[in-house]
Amino acid sequence: MKRAKALVPGLILAVLLAFSGWNPATADTVTLKLATYDPKTAVTLSAIPKFIELVAERSKGKLKIDWIGGPEITPGRKQPAAVQKGVLDMSVAWAYVLHVKAAQAMHLSSLTPPEERKSGLYDLLVEEFAKSGFRYLGRTTTATPYVLVSTKKAEKPEDLNGLGFRTSGIYEPIIERAGGRKVRVASPEVYSALQRGLIDVRPAPMGTVVDGKLYEVLKYWVGPGFFPAQNTVLCVNLKKFNSLSADNQKALVDAMAEMENGLLNAKTKEFADAWAVAQKNGMVRNEWPKDVTDSFYSDVMKKSWERVEKGLGKELIAKMKPLMGG
Repeated sequence: MKRAKALVPGLILAVLLAFSGWNPATADTVTLKLATYDPKTAVTLSAIPKFIELVAERSKGKLKIDWIGGPEITPGRKQPAAVQKGVLDMSVAWAYVLHVKAAQAMHLSSLTPPEERKSGLYDLLVEEFAKSGFRYLGRTTTATPYVLVSTKKAEKPEDLNGLGFRTSGIYEPIIERAGGRKVRVASPEVYSALQRGLIDVRPAPMGTVVDGKLYEVLKYWVGPGFFPAQNTVLCVNLKKFNSLSADNQKALVDAMAEMENGLLNAKTKEFADAWAVAQKNGMVRNEWPKDVTDSFYSDVMKKSWERVEKGLGKELIAKMKPLMGG
């Protein structure tokens, strides 16, 4: 009789826990909140679901990434600051360039992410990002160059003279070489700015052109592509990362490395598929003669390195450039 009485509290507790949804298998699961600079539906973020899946797999369910949304949560420009403060645990964004000097040169790399790990660039970036309170995990894209998409035909560089370019920091050497006008336009306003003739040229990855249906107002891809490495990266709040168990840290880092291994093929296909969609919707390619293209590209890259050297200083550039295939 005493034994039966002793079992009653345990039975009641088990019933209460069952109804509460508590599960001993998930009680010690850690969840990290992730935001991204583009909406969750954007082609540019096609690698993120795979990364989330790999983290869960490698941590055996002990680490979960909760992708809470895109710029509607926090504007992409402000996401790194939110990660610094711990408001977000992690983010995919380009705006780390506003907080980390080394990030300002990342778009000039000619290597794939796995090649950057072998060259030593990855380790250098982990060190540099840590100075600003971030744990650099890696890149979320490669092989997706910024192309010049225009409302007007440009069969040679001179045809771009005087046209209005949507500007941003990394585009400036392109615009200067092309003799274009720099026009500041927020991303959500690009489509209407093109419709109104406020801008004529939008440097962008082809996936962005398709996501925004910019082919409805941009009819030409002109000249070469630039900066296939881009500058969007995935980082975690450093204190949060350091608070994770060694196993969960390893799961996060290893999942990123595995995801990066598949990026080249995935993103090459993504660019080709996006271009096929753009062509289907009336966009055409204005190719320039090879010598003209090579000269234009070389001039832009030279101007780009000069620009980042002013921001980073010769010492940091001297460390980074050989590790980037430069």
